Amino acid sequence: MKRFLTLAIIAVLAMTPVASFSKIVITDEELDKVQAEAGVSIVFTNVTVGGVTNLSSISSGDPTGFTGYPAPGYFGFQNFTITGNLAEISSGTMNIDVGSSGTSTRLKMVLPTVTLGGAAGMNIAAWMKADTSAGLNSANAAEGGIISIRGFSTQVSGTITLYAH
Repeated sequence: MKRFLTLAIIAVLAMTPVASFSKIVITDEELDKVQAEAGVSIVFTNVTVGGVTNLSSISSGDPTGFTGYPAPGYFGFQNFTITGNLAEISSGTMNIDVGSSGTSTRLKMVLPTVTLGGAAGMNIAAWMKADTSAGLNSANAAEGGIISIRGFSTQVSGTITLYAH
């Protein structure tokens, strides 16, 4: 029985083509498709974040004022009109991995290319105001004119690494 098993193994090895034992050089493109690590990949396909339809105000201020002007004061923008897309990702993959050097553990996110404003650009218009309320909507709010941004579009890509220090 042992001889039969040994002969069977030798026969199988003899019938196996020599090419199955050879090493084949693969291209860089083929190598890019090989993944040998743990992590998370998020694939984006035709993702669009549409325009804002409800943004009443953005303000910055000081609720305690300052010397000579002790009442609250705020400055910002009100009555926004935003047209166009805020962001677009036509396609791409975000990879998320965690690793440690032994002294520091880090979370690494490789971003796909995100187009802020979309391919066509985004338009923004808003009133500049100063007021005593953070909502910039009191009866005595001072209007400082209109800010207008037309055709805003830019791209964001790269890597974000998070770690404690």
